[in-house]
Amino acid sequence: MGDQLSTRQLSDLRRYTVAQVASTFGSALTSTTVSVTAVAVLGAGPREVSLMVAASAVPPLVLGPFAGVLLDRVSRPRRVLIVADLIAACAIAVCAVAAFARVLTVTTLIGLSLTLGVTGVARAGLYFSHLSTLGVRDVSTTRARLQSHSLLARSTGASVAGPLFTAAGAAVMFSCDVLTYLFSALCLAGLSTPDHRETARRGGIAGEFADGVRVLRDSAVLSALALYLLIGGAASGGVAAQRAVFLLDDIGIPVSAYGIPAVAATLSAAVGALAAPRILAAGISADRVLRVTVLAAAGCALALPLTAGGFPLALLIVCASTALPTFFGAIMNIALITVMGTDVGDRYFARVGALLGTGTTAANLVGALLGGVLGEHFGVRTGIWVFVLADLTAAVAFASVLARRAACASSRRQTAKA
Repeated sequence: MGDQLSTRQLSDLRRYTVAQVASTFGSALTSTTVSVTAVAVLGAGPREVSLMVAASAVPPLVLGPFAGVLLDRVSRPRRVLIVADLIAACAIAVCAVAAFARVLTVTTLIGLSLTLGVTGVARAGLYFSHLSTLGVRDVSTTRARLQSHSLLARSTGASVAGPLFTAAGAAVMFSCDVLTYLFSALCLAGLSTPDHRETARRGGIAGEFADGVRVLRDSAVLSALALYLLIGGAASGGVAAQRAVFLLDDIGIPVSAYGIPAVAATLSAAVGALAAPRILAAGISADRVLRVTVLAAAGCALALPLTAGGFPLALLIVCASTALPTFFGAIMNIALITVMGTDVGDRYFARVGALLGTGTTAANLVGALLGGVLGEHFGVRTGIWVFVLADLTAAVAFASVLARRAACASSRRQTAKA
């Protein structure tokens, strides 16, 4: 009977992974389709595009923390995930019909971005914590593998979306996106294990929100992580705001070669996503992996403002400064999920994750605005230096906290043996 149960659980876990891959791949296709359709088909300008970006960022920024409280209350997470997939499929189907009828507007795309932002909040809060309902024993390793498949699916979707859009057009792309979400919902509905998990005792929303803040505050590692993500998020937004001007104007990279670093980053993210579960499965602690990759990603990013020389050398440096941080970042994200799962458990996972995500999103927006100011007044190379050095400083501080925890754990083990 045990073998039969184990076989069923393994089958469910595979089906669950396929559902996650399908919906993540669909998200990547949708993101590219929306952007390209807005600019290339509907003639949207910077203002309209910024509204679409803001629409997708508003739900995690505004709803995230309190959504985390509600999601930690969900005792049947699979049903919520299925509903989220179906809502996303319906919203994209509206755009597909509008594109076929040639009545698609930028306003419709903004509405789609807002809807997908809301469903994305639900998915982010439940997908990893839902693993406990599948009878998974080694939750950390399974989370790492699930995250790696998600990163790989996102990278693949981002890589093929452009060529597919060129070949098929917006209406067909939206239709394909609908199918990925419906397929995901079908896979989730086909799971055989009971859809139920233990939840924390319910109180008022404000009280449960405060509990999530307390868990985050009382953990030295999570507090340091929150500070690192705030500074790192601001640095990421600041560099992104100045990157195009730096590459095209200061470095003089041709427009035809501008997308090459992005391709390198996509490939390196896929390699990192594949490598991370193997590293963790080899017995290397998630804390150690996180410590090394945080420092490595921040250190490699220093190469970007150092870019100089002729076109071939400059392009090589830019690719390295983009691909290497992305490679280490993919591994870091998977180790981070593992560390969070160990430190907070399933009952607080959505709340803490939402708090961290909201803070990072807000910091990213602030960093982008600050990057524009610094680049305008001091030059983009100097502006980028400010952000990459701030990111390195935060990475060193966070790695130091992880190192101290590892030293304390080692000391306790030695004392126990003695």
